[in-house]
Amino acid sequence: MMTELLRRDWIPLRRDLILHRRTLVVVALIYTAFQAWFITDISSPTAWLVLNCIYMSVLTVVPLNVDEKSGTLPWLCTLPVTRADLVRGRYVTAWALVVGLYIVALGLAAFVPGSQLSPLSLLEPDRLLLAAGITTFIVAMLLPFTIRFGFMGVLLTLVVVQVFGGVMFVVVKITGGGVGGGIASAFAGLRHGIVALRETLSVPVFQLALLALLVLVNWASYRASVALFRQREF
Repeated sequence: MMTELLRRDWIPLRRDLILHRRTLVVVALIYTAFQAWFITDISSPTAWLVLNCIYMSVLTVVPLNVDEKSGTLPWLCTLPVTRADLVRGRYVTAWALVVGLYIVALGLAAFVPGSQLSPLSLLEPDRLLLAAGITTFIVAMLLPFTIRFGFMGVLLTLVVVQVFGGVMFVVVKITGGGVGGGIASAFAGLRHGIVALRETLSVPVFQLALLALLVLVNWASYRASVALFRQREF
């Protein structure tokens, strides 16, 4: 059963690589050029990680938007696969793209002259979990809306983020805190909570718990995407 599931996931991934190879090559070249400059201009691995993960996560919607523009989605829905299979394939493609781009970045950090980043520091378990966490947060929000509404879903995600920011602003003003201080306090509280949990648990248990949480978030996002995609008519 697992072999059949892997085979069915490989088919949409291979299909995306074949149909979108030109677009993906262009995207990869632009990403590579940007990274070749970026790694010579930034010395903080954490700052690089955060900005790079945001960049990679946004690129995951490229195959979706190409399908939307070319009108192949209705044709895909006529194939002998369920819509859940199609959605799962989107997530497999998204994460395969993220992993591929991250490997490219590691290669550039190792071989580009003047690089201020060490590839080994970017492979530390904590940094890999941070990268997975940032990517999961963005992909989990971005893909469901994009799968349901196409490129308009990207814009809708931005609106949701702006509304969330507005709600935070109102809450901070009502509670009497400064805007910057309130937001900083919220993130500081989250950070302190994670640090406290890590000190309570052993390092391997903490890392496994965090990894399990990220898997759960991806699964919840996938189920939301399936529900939204089933409501879509062509």
